[in-house]
Amino acid sequence: MSTPSRSAHPRLRSTDQHRGPSGLILFLTSTLFVSAILTGCTGVTTAKGTSTSAASTSSSATANSVPSAALSASPAAVSFGNVPMGSTSNQSLTITNSGTSAVTISQASASGAGFAIGGVTLPVNLNPGNSATFTASFAPSNSGNASGSASFSGSQLSSPLVVQMTGVGTAVAPSITAQPASSSVVAGQAATFSVSASGTAPLSYQWRKNSTAIVGATSASYTTPAEPLSDNGAQFSVAVSNSAGSVTSNAATLTVTTAPVAPSITTQPSNQTVFAGQKATFSVSANGTSPLSYQWRKSGTAISGATSASYTTPAETTSDSGVLFSVVVSNSVGNVTSNSATLTVNPDPAPAITSQPASQTITAGQTATFLVTASGTAPLSYQWQKNGVAISGATSSSYTTPAETTSDSGAQFAVVVSNSAGTATSNSAVLTVTPAPVAPSITTQPSSKTIIAGQTATFSVSASGTAPLNYQWQKNGTAVSGATSSSYTTPAETTSDNGAQFTVVVSNSVGSLTSNAATLTVNAPTPGALTPNTTSLSFGNVIVTKNSGLGVNFTNSGNVNITVATVAISGAGFTASGISNGQIITPGQVVALNVTFAPAATGGVTGSVTIASNASNSPVVVGLSGSGVLAHTATLNWTASTSTVIGYNVYRGTVAGGPYTLVNSSIVAGTQYVDSTVASGQTYYYVATAVASGNVESSYSNQVTANVPIP
Repeated sequence: MSTPSRSAHPRLRSTDQHRGPSGLILFLTSTLFVSAILTGCTGVTTAKGTSTSAASTSSSATANSVPSAALSASPAAVSFGNVPMGSTSNQSLTITNSGTSAVTISQASASGAGFAIGGVTLPVNLNPGNSATFTASFAPSNSGNASGSASFSGSQLSSPLVVQMTGVGTAVAPSITAQPASSSVVAGQAATFSVSASGTAPLSYQWRKNSTAIVGATSASYTTPAEPLSDNGAQFSVAVSNSAGSVTSNAATLTVTTAPVAPSITTQPSNQTVFAGQKATFSVSANGTSPLSYQWRKSGTAISGATSASYTTPAETTSDSGVLFSVVVSNSVGNVTSNSATLTVNPDPAPAITSQPASQTITAGQTATFLVTASGTAPLSYQWQKNGVAISGATSSSYTTPAETTSDSGAQFAVVVSNSAGTATSNSAVLTVTPAPVAPSITTQPSSKTIIAGQTATFSVSASGTAPLNYQWQKNGTAVSGATSSSYTTPAETTSDNGAQFTVVVSNSVGSLTSNAATLTVNAPTPGALTPNTTSLSFGNVIVTKNSGLGVNFTNSGNVNITVATVAISGAGFTASGISNGQIITPGQVVALNVTFAPAATGGVTGSVTIASNASNSPVVVGLSGSGVLAHTATLNWTASTSTVIGYNVYRGTVAGGPYTLVNSSIVAGTQYVDSTVASGQTYYYVATAVASGNVESSYSNQVTANVPIP
């Protein structure tokens, strides 16, 4: 704040030699005292990390071998998931000869409610590497989880191949297949309403009259009591429910008359289209006074026994295509004949290929089996072809070739499937015949490795020979469990494994070969650096008898534990905590060192913290510096003005005679002011003014001098 202009304010009358206001005399107390300053410190807690080493054990195992007669399945287990009750879910199950000799599957069976296996004509012969694709089916009759298995056996097998099958039968919500029909009765007669519904049993029924449940009406049909005229127009519906849900039928209207009503057709029979061998169902809905009688006709001739509201024909032939079906509905009043509905009978479905023959790869001297799956009206006939020429006797859904030679490589096999409705030709499957198996040979030997303790090592080999090639790694001549790939990665190693020898046995159906030995060298780890986040701490000015705290973080930037040997600190007033002798700092861990400066005397102090350890950059030194200082205040007193004033202002300068700067932030009401902003070793010059109403200031009082000591 700048000094107020003397010309801006009228001055109060001065009565002393210093031109101050009447009675205003400024004094500087003779005592300068140290003000109290309260400081605090914070503590730092460190936490040690832990490391866990895992030991790997190896057990002796013999080299892998392939049984001479063995089957494998793909998938290894069949899961059908959720399948609605009353429906069937199919999945393909491929059985492969994974052994080294031919296997004949003579029997394939399924166990477990709802499970079945088929799709392949047995017996079927599989040479090594060949496969047959079966159809696994699940047709649940109950809801909930179901389990079963498929079993494949043959004389060459010591035990059957068993494939587990699972599925979940899910209930099917009900649906209305025939809605209740409106009915007309004479007063005093009963009326019968019925519904047809499908869905998972048991089905529950609840009939309603004008939306209100009828007690005891819980069957697929409901017969009313004798009806009065007041029930004319009543609406009857039924709710059908099961464990999967519920559905409500359309409402049927009850007409109650005083006299019988002749029948009338409300829903005419509709045209139907079926394939030869299938049945067709015609239905009609009619109103009129009960009971209603029905007589179905075919081309105008009554059909014996066809006396219901619906009629299902026998299995039809194409000769019935175009025949007309109608129905005569009658009661005590009269009769009415429906419109004619036309039956269309299409020829049997022609064959269709649902699963094409798959290409095969075999070794010279082996046989190959091709398989097709087709749909269409039975019986289906098959004729396999090789390069477009029919193969004598190859008339099943599968065909197994004789032992092949490399000259047959590239031959194409297809099959013609036929029935009474037509033929379908499959895609061509290509036969690839490879030369006879070749024993394995190693093209790239495993190489020796050098690592640091705690790391892993990877050994690899490259080999050629007839596939599949099998691998078994060995450590010091003992098979390593699970190490059956072309490369092997060890667990984290210790120095005790230094010098271990690793080899691999490569084998196939022809023979086996052991690689050269690769040596593992495991060196002891060396610690990295212990890195501080700063190399110096400056505390600045700290009041004597007080203290100030600062911290420095140290990081283990290597991958090996660092052990602290000593923590040494120098410099008067400096102390340290947080890192102790013998402390272990794990890789990546950050530890904090807390340094406190508590000067006992004034003046600058320097020092250092030295941490000695097994780190690569030991010792680590952090420089320390700070100064001890004393704090002071100046107390000003003056004689009260004899004039009427509202208070006083105090001004301070660093040069005798000014200029001065206002130091108080608000009018001083009394006759004393404490200046707590003085600095050690500085000389200050003070004056005061009296302030009258309207902020009118007097002239400066006499000047006093304050010499602040050091410290």
